[in-house]
Amino acid sequence: MNRTIVERVRCMLSQAKLSKSFWVEAMRTAIDLINLTPSVALDGDVPQQVWTEKEVSYKHLRVFECRASVHIPLDERSKLDAKAKQCIFLGYAHEEFGYRFWDPDSRKIIRSRDVVFF
Repeated sequence: MNRTIVERVRCMLSQAKLSKSFWVEAMRTAIDLINLTPSVALDGDVPQQVWTEKEVSYKHLRVFECRASVHIPLDERSKLDAKAKQCIFLGYAHEEFGYRFWDPDSRKIIRSRDVVFF
């Protein structure tokens, strides 16, 4: 399984033209996707569905490195500032609902659920 994950990470970073410094984000996303994929070892069942005993939804899935417009909260901007900024999708937030993005302007990883994907 380790080799499978590393191969996926390598492909994701290569396709996205992101540096190796994003390997942790790519690995988290690869593992999330593996856990949402039917498994031969589980007779075709989805690992996440087996663990949580809840129906799995795929409507939240996005392509690694796709562009999105991320809403800037009111307390982080003035009235005349832009209400959103363009960021790069890196994966899914685990602590609470939302997505993880790379903000190239501030060079930080941010979490948000208020987004519009392109």
